Amino acid sequence: MKARIEGIGTYRLILDSGCCLDLEKCLYVSVCARNLISVAKLDKLGFNFRISNGSFSLYKDLYYYGSGTLIDELYCFNLDVKFVESLFHVEHSNHIVCKENSAFLWYQRLGHISKEKMLRLMKSEILPKLDFSDWDVCLDCIKGKQTKHISKNPATRSSQLLELIHTDIRGPFDAPSFGAEKYFITFIDDFLRYCYLYLLHEKSQSVDVLETFINEVERQLDRKVKVVRSDRGSEYYGKFNESGQCKGPFAKLPESRGTCAQYTMLDTPQQNGVVERRNCTLMEMVRSMINYSNVPLSLWMYALKSAAYLLNRVPSKAVPKAPYELWTGRKPSLRHLHIWGCPVEVRVYNPHEKKLDATIISGFFIGYPDKSKGYIFYCPNHSKRIVESGNARFIESGQISGSEES
Repeated sequence: MKARIEGIGTYRLILDSGCCLDLEKCLYVSVCARNLISVAKLDKLGFNFRISNGSFSLYKDLYYYGSGTLIDELYCFNLDVKFVESLFHVEHSNHIVCKENSAFLWYQRLGHISKEKMLRLMKSEILPKLDFSDWDVCLDCIKGKQTKHISKNPATRSSQLLELIHTDIRGPFDAPSFGAEKYFITFIDDFLRYCYLYLLHEKSQSVDVLETFINEVERQLDRKVKVVRSDRGSEYYGKFNESGQCKGPFAKLPESRGTCAQYTMLDTPQQNGVVERRNCTLMEMVRSMINYSNVPLSLWMYALKSAAYLLNRVPSKAVPKAPYELWTGRKPSLRHLHIWGCPVEVRVYNPHEKKLDATIISGFFIGYPDKSKGYIFYCPNHSKRIVESGNARFIESGQISGSEES
């Protein structure tokens, strides 16, 4: 069976001599277990070989480039020990996707949002001018976002901030999370579509989370929450008994604060469609980001929080600008965004670091901290596997980028 060619790109080798060998128009086939280099192609480029005693030396114009060793009937190049793996820049439609103004690169950085939202970010000058010539079908999105069609009925929008808050709980999830959370709850303002997301170990924590949310938004915005809308689940309204459904702690809390509690009718989730649609969007983004990355499935909650972070910073059909800009009065900056799950080289703060200790560790980018400027990384080979730092180098689609500050 013929293997499918998935792209054409440039392959760079850093040899043990320190020389770089750039091979253009290489075929990318993900199912190949080894990287194969044609001797005939190297000969056509002007290279020559000296082979003896199970090893070879590579020359060009009498200049020594590097060497290799015979292993399993194949000659293998000896690479620089400081260079972990070769860089392969894959091209689609004859355009390299890893350039900084690539629309597909920013599409991945923004958690697989729609093309229309990216065009609106460009129009608002939040994103730089992007090249959409490399825009292609994203298999990760097909796997993560394909769903059945559900018809929607028009609803009346609120006209003020905090006039109506939508809330819903999702879970439990089959895959155990890194922090042992099983559920998440979202609170969405109907007017601006700004979203707060909290992770829960048990549904009973929703009462404490609701009180925390109301206290924070009322203090920050100097307004009162007027209505909280949810479904009629037992975690929201209360449990059933012989006389019907009795109000539980979650239903009593808004009443004690002078806030009206609204509930959907049974089996009519479309009455709370704003939060239902947002939760579906969040899960679609999470599946797409995890499909792209190589991190464990137990880190889904970091992908979830990153998806909520991104959706607050991009526009939607319901609001003219990004919810973050309308909520805070400041334009969001997207310069610090990177592809979720991409490999990174991180410098971690260590107060007991010795002069000869390794200062850089390898890991994966998994999120943005809530209360500080920096990034969250998963470092499987470090004693503390989840670390935060503002000093890292990100390897996105073969391109290395980074910052000393977030």
